[in-house]
Amino acid sequence: MTGPDNVKLLVLGTVERGGSGCMCPASSFLKALMRHVLLKTNSVVILDMEAGVEHLGRGSTRGIDIMLIVVEPGARSIETAGRIVELARQIDIKKFGAVINKAGEDASDIEDKLKGYGIETLGVIPYDAALVLADMESVAPIDKGGAAIEAIKIISEKVRVIKG
Repeated sequence: MTGPDNVKLLVLGTVERGGSGCMCPASSFLKALMRHVLLKTNSVVILDMEAGVEHLGRGSTRGIDIMLIVVEPGARSIETAGRIVELARQIDIKKFGAVINKAGEDASDIEDKLKGYGIETLGVIPYDAALVLADMESVAPIDKGGAAIEAIKIISEKVRVIKG
């Protein structure tokens, strides 16, 4: 699918019905696809992986330039971010950044805890009712605008600088 901003989206590995089996074939395909894309093209690929660490155990993210970890305000999310970094380093991922999502006015406590895991915070996306409205109306969030979209634009620029 190609979006209005010419960004291409591939949805892979969606579970369509209960009891339909494991995600192993989809994960194997993703690994092969990523190897092809990362080795044979000069493009930007953004993987929106399911929350958790399974993709790191399967090595489907091996060879990426930077891993962005989306962190929600909460101890479990912060601890999971630390575990993600630990596992990602084992498959030779070297650059990391955190994006704090749905944050209140002061996210400094979360940023400090992430630093304890060696994770730099690249930005904070505030809770934004415009995103909820876009979801309810089934429209692209960028079409609604708002504080979250502006924060995402700033984070995007930081990622471009880090990637080099």
